[in-house]
Amino acid sequence: MAINILTNDQHRSVAVDTSARPEYGDVVNRALALSVEFNELHREYPLLLRKTDEAPGYVAHAILGFEKDENLFVEGDRWTSTFIPAALARGPFSVGYVRAEGGESAPAGIKVMIDDQHPRLKADGQPVFLPLGGESPYLEGIKRVLQTVDVGLRADRLFYRELVAMDLLEEVKIQISVFPELRYDFSGYYSVNQEKLAALNPEQLVKLHRQGLLGPIYFQISSLGNFKKLVNLKIARLQSA
Repeated sequence: MAINILTNDQHRSVAVDTSARPEYGDVVNRALALSVEFNELHREYPLLLRKTDEAPGYVAHAILGFEKDENLFVEGDRWTSTFIPAALARGPFSVGYVRAEGGESAPAGIKVMIDDQHPRLKADGQPVFLPLGGESPYLEGIKRVLQTVDVGLRADRLFYRELVAMDLLEEVKIQISVFPELRYDFSGYYSVNQEKLAALNPEQLVKLHRQGLLGPIYFQISSLGNFKKLVNLKIARLQSA
């Protein structure tokens, strides 16, 4: 891995293979989901939370499959879903924070970083820069994805802090039956407790609303209905095998 700042001078001829392949990390059964993405992700994927030792104490996962190295939303070399989680959509790019001139008190600037050794970098892929030097539509899309990552990581700190402070989380055990002889158990995950949410007082609800957190909360709850979609995708996958 060789992470560097993306520049027109150094990366003028760089192109990226945007197909979905196991060697690129697309064929996985879960992906990091940021709370600012829940409004899109909840339409397609179940969203569950898991505890972590790092701040803010929880992360969300979009569930993509039932088994290890299984992504039911990838057929052949393409995604069938409308919205791809930013953690996977960013490809070889990441957000970099560069200290501006002016000492420690100066704010850090945000830069697009690229892994120059990433396997997605292919000569026949999507160009990052246009022949005359401008940014390609692909790079413009990547910058929007990275903005989601940047904003989302900061928003998650507030989101999970409030969920914990208001005691809204509960550990869940979800049992999925694809066929009578094929069952899957999801354990060690957390979800918003709907009874505790309904019992919040008006002041707490107003606080969540003003912070923009009520939407992600309801999106996470409603996303659990997508397990039925996962089951149907699994059945179709098995029948076509």
